[in-house]
Parts: sequence; C-alpha cells; structure tokens
Amino acid sequence: MVTRRRFLGTLGASALIVGFDPVERAWATGPGSGGLQRIPHLDGVLLTDLATRQADGRDLGRIVKRLPRAVLRPGSVRDIQKMVRFCREHRIPVSTRGQGHSTHGQGLTDGLIIENRSLSAIHSIGPDSITVGSGALWREAADAAAPRGLTPPLFTTYVGLSVGGTLSVGGVPAQNNFGVQIDHVRELEVVTGDGRLHRCSMDRERDLFEVMLGGLGQCGVITRATLDLVPSRSLARNYMIRYPVTEVARAWDDLHILLDRNEVDGSYLLMSVPDGTNITCQLNVVVFHDADTPPNDQRLLRDLSVSPASAEIENSTYLGWVKRYDPVIELWQRQCAWDDLIKPWFDVMLPGESAEAYVSEVMPSLTARDYGPPTGIGFLFPQRRAKLTRPFFRVPPGDSEYVYLFDILTSSPAPGPDAAFTAEMLERNRRLHAKARAIGGTRYPIGSQDFTRADWRAQYGDRWADLVRRKAKYDPDHILTPGPGIF
Repeated sequence: MVTRRRFLGTLGASALIVGFDPVERAWATGPGSGGLQRIPHLDGVLLTDLATRQADGRDLGRIVKRLPRAVLRPGSVRDIQKMVRFCREHRIPVSTRGQGHSTHGQGLTDGLIIENRSLSAIHSIGPDSITVGSGALWREAADAAAPRGLTPPLFTTYVGLSVGGTLSVGGVPAQNNFGVQIDHVRELEVVTGDGRLHRCSMDRERDLFEVMLGGLGQCGVITRATLDLVPSRSLARNYMIRYPVTEVARAWDDLHILLDRNEVDGSYLLMSVPDGTNITCQLNVVVFHDADTPPNDQRLLRDLSVSPASAEIENSTYLGWVKRYDPVIELWQRQCAWDDLIKPWFDVMLPGESAEAYVSEVMPSLTARDYGPPTGIGFLFPQRRAKLTRPFFRVPPGDSEYVYLFDILTSSPAPGPDAAFTAEMLERNRRLHAKARAIGGTRYPIGSQDFTRADWRAQYGDRWADLVRRKAKYDPDHILTPGPGIF
C-alpha cells in the first residue's frame, strides 16, 4: 500500500497540500489565510507539483490538454471517499485516471485527478472469479489466474490497460461470441459522487451496477471489481490472411464463413499500411488448444476464397496470445515516440444490416495518411448482439445477429503538435460518424470527436432519461468525469 509516510520520504513535505482556499479556488501547501479549508488526513498524497499535473493533464490522444489543480494518489479507498466529499463541498470536478488511454480529453479535468494505479491489488481468486483493484492491469489479472488454469474470458487487443478504465467504456475483444468485458463482471465496489462507498451487482443496487459498466464514469469511481474466470487452454494458434483493400468484400465473406461455422475462438479484420503506402486488410483467426489437441488447419480454413496454405500461422502460448500487442506497443514507444504522436482515433459501432456497405464504401476512400504508418492501424470486430447485456453500452438497434466495432486508429506522422493534421482528422471523424449515425451507428467512446449534449442525447436514445435520473441520484452535484461533456 502507498502510505503518507512513504510519499513524504520520497517527495518531501513541500509537495503535499494542506488545504484549499475557496476564495482563490486554489490548493495551498502552506498555512494560507484564515479561511483555508484543511484537507482530510490521507493514507496517500495529494500533489500539486507542475510535473505531476502536466503528466495527468494529457491523454494518449495528445489533442486536448487540461491541467488539473491537483492529483490524488490514493493509499486507500477511504482517500477517494474523503476527497470526493471534499470536492463536492467545494464544487471541484473529479476525474479518474487509469492508464490514460482515452483520447480527446474524456478522462481529463481542471479539477482533481484520481490516479487509480495504486489500487492494483489482486484481492482474491476463486474457482470461477477474481477480485482486483480498479488499477490492476488486465495482463496482471491474466498472470494471476494462469497458475490455476483459469483466465478472464475476454481481453482487448492491448492488455496494458486498467480494469477500471475498460469497464467504464466496454472492453471489446477479438472473440465474437461472449459479449464484451463488462458482460463478465459480477460485482463492483464504487465511490459515488456523494463520497459514499457501495458494493453493487445485478442483485444489489442494480441501478448503480448497470450505469457503472460502460457508463463513462458519470455516476461513480470504480475501486474494485469481481470478474468471471473460465478454464484456459495452454496454447493458441493464430492464422493471418491478407487481402488488398480493394477486396474488402472478399475478406468480409471469408470472415462470415468463419462466424457462421463457429469453429474458432475469434476472428476479426486488421487494417494496416505495412509498406507505408498501400492499405492491407488482414483476416486474423485464433484457436485455443492444448498440446494433445492441435487444430486441423485445412478443416478450419476450408471453403474460404484463398487456399488454407496461403495463411500465415503463428503458434504461441495462450498468455503469449493475450499479450500479443504489448511488444508491438513497446516497440513503437521506443522507436516511434508513440506516446507523443497525435491520435485522432475514430471508433463506431455499426449495425449488421448495413455494416458491410458502410465499410466497403469507407475503406477505399482512406489513404495511408488516415492511419499514419507504421503505428496507425484499424480493426473490425464482430460481436454477437445477443451477448451484449449491459444497457449503457450503446449498440445500434436492429435485428442483425452481429454488430461491428469499426476502428481507424490514426497516428500522426511525427510527435508534437500539428494543428492542420488534427483539424483534418477531426473533420474526417465528424463526417464518418454522421454517415454511421444515418444508418443507426453509435459511438464507441474511446475516440476523438467533438460531441455536444445533443449528440450524447442521440447516443443514449431511449436510455437518455434513465441516465439523467441515475446521474442525479449518484452524482447530484455533477462533479464526476466532466471530460466527455455529457452533462
């Protein structure tokens, strides 16, 4: 546990805040005026040094900056309760920061940032569940469960993300038939906007439980989560088949042959620019297995538009597959200054009835600039509609068996500000989202878009009034997570 004494030893008392001046609307590190409101005793620390505030004043997108007034590194859940109450009293906005992997300022604030990384403990592992702190990374949850032959059922492509962060958004995996990560949460511990601590589940405070899963942090701060575990296989085989971007329809047909047969563990499309000029579409297929039951390649890839022999095959351990994008991101960080590239990402959920027509029209209109080789990529993840159970994870209406997450994860050519590039890509995102919304598409809210309250009302549709009600109940003074601009 991170303690006040430990921070005093490493940072020095001058870095610690002693109070808040309600007249100047500023934190103080000294005695201040007679009207100074002293902060409560904390197990962790509250910091106002410029370096810490600047680091937490930007996100992965590198487009929006908001300098927080202070940063809380909690030593306990009690710290979060105390500071949320304090901030509510003084009308200070509060946002929670996991790994900072959202874009366009959605996790930023000019008030208080709560860093949840210090709440990263693996609290318990049972025969079919694991309880972790909200700051635990998904790779840490996977590593903790693996010695027991267990695993969380679903992972996003990059597992260096915090559990609390992805549960606030959704967590879309490469697997197709088991929903998204929030569909596999049993219980949450949450601090609401009034500073109260709740344990909630489908059977206990369901109102809060539902709105915390995919609810963008509007009603509370997740501090702990109990997640499903399932038996894991020891190995993974990944098949990769490449198509020219002009033949997206063929890749789509092959993808659906695999989905209809339901013989593999996951399949999705990956778009990239490997030669720096030409966009390539790649069908990725994974099968989990044990050493004594290897997959039959010819049978699994039968009837596709290409010969099974043309597929590139990679074998790995199961955990190696789970972490397959971690070394890619680490390489980009070392060689391409990936953290400081501008990332005006576009992410939309498409209805199955019109997804193919949308993707087939959009993809040929994109160029290498829309990706930013070598670090820009795109994805198309099919998700079975019937398995998406959480009401605030907004998916397109319709009767189709599948809905699709379509991502264009753009990176700028070089690090540093580039106003023209940013404006160009934000306009592209606006245009593509309008096109998607016209066919019933919804936003997957990790990307970079300027959304008005009217846009959010349209996003939540028939759930809007319910979201407003729950916001009023759990965050009555609207201090939590102002970044998205929903309220």
